[in-house]
Amino acid sequence: MKILVISHFIPYPPHGGSLQRNFNLLREASKTNEIYLLTFTQRKLLPDEKKLDESVKMLRKYCKYLKVFKIPTDYNKIKWYILLFLNLFSFTPYSVWRFRSKTMSREIKRQLKHNCFDMIQIDTIALAQYASFGPDLPKILVHQNVESGLLLRRSLNERNPLSRIYLYLQARKLKNYEKIVAGRFDANITVSGLDKEELNRLTRGAKFEVIPNGTDIDYFTPKGKTNSKHLVFTGGMTWYPNKDAMLHFCSEIYPLIKEKMPDVEMDVVGRFPPPRLQKIAREEPSIKLRGYVDDVRDYVHQAAVYVVPIRVGGGTRLKILDAFACGKAVVSTSVGCEGLEVTPGENILIGDSPSEFANQVVNLLKDERLRTKLGVNARKLVMEKYSWEKIGQIQNSIYERMGK
Repeated sequence: MKILVISHFIPYPPHGGSLQRNFNLLREASKTNEIYLLTFTQRKLLPDEKKLDESVKMLRKYCKYLKVFKIPTDYNKIKWYILLFLNLFSFTPYSVWRFRSKTMSREIKRQLKHNCFDMIQIDTIALAQYASFGPDLPKILVHQNVESGLLLRRSLNERNPLSRIYLYLQARKLKNYEKIVAGRFDANITVSGLDKEELNRLTRGAKFEVIPNGTDIDYFTPKGKTNSKHLVFTGGMTWYPNKDAMLHFCSEIYPLIKEKMPDVEMDVVGRFPPPRLQKIAREEPSIKLRGYVDDVRDYVHQAAVYVVPIRVGGGTRLKILDAFACGKAVVSTSVGCEGLEVTPGENILIGDSPSEFANQVVNLLKDERLRTKLGVNARKLVMEKYSWEKIGQIQNSIYERMGK
């Protein structure tokens, strides 16, 4: 099949979250389909031309055609502030405005004119506006999260009153937009059954399919000797749920762990740790901010416990699946492992309050047998259900049904 994919970021390098998902599913899709990728590049992800060129070069291995577009407000902060302000007077979410591009529109029209595509895939709801250019083609809309729900949760955790109000208004706009837009697509893809249920309640009459997140079970494998007093978290701080999780963990949970285990240490792996987190780390030297690293596996392998204190989010956490593939014992909040077929006590431990989360971590640090049990069962789970090869088969079956 010949598929036109329209994306809001370049899915390479696949370091974390949606980047990892989109790259691996693109790679799997390219095995049996021709992929034409039109994508925006986000400056915070690929800040310089060299990195951009390297990413494009890699993706050309999997794409029949690829063209990249810049987001105007990424390069003009004044325009960004103006757009934020003007959007207060619109019913359309800011995220939709952000990705409006005449050059993208022209290229989509050109591709549709010169190629006979079997379908169009839109990789996030903010780009749903571009589906109208191919009215007669089957269309897929991918929901990486229930975006309105994610924004609402974020607004509830926001300290700044003005930011809280703005985010709440955006969540309301996005919820209305989801209601309107989802029904226009032949299929809506969610990453979990929970997201499907939530969007199904919101958008009556829309059709939904689930393509779960996955992990590379050959890249992430159990290895090496662990440090029985070591914790780890991986995730870029440009994504609000990660930033919120680490600020909450390091200020509210870690001190409780430290009281019971004074020699515990923590690695926080991820780009752009916020100033407040940097201040906490300066005051508590056992918290190490590692920033961006090319390969997170060394830090994951040496840790006894992988922590996922996520309070805001949707979809499913690829970081948990990667940790599972490495045979790690994981402690998560209920939100952090939403959408995954996990069994508390068998392959994961859950803690939602600071004291509960801290106690679960301490119990694991003290109990090697329990750590081993969770790690073995976690690895078994991802091998059975969450390898990218198996997830890719689910994706291709959806393509085949839509192409008939």
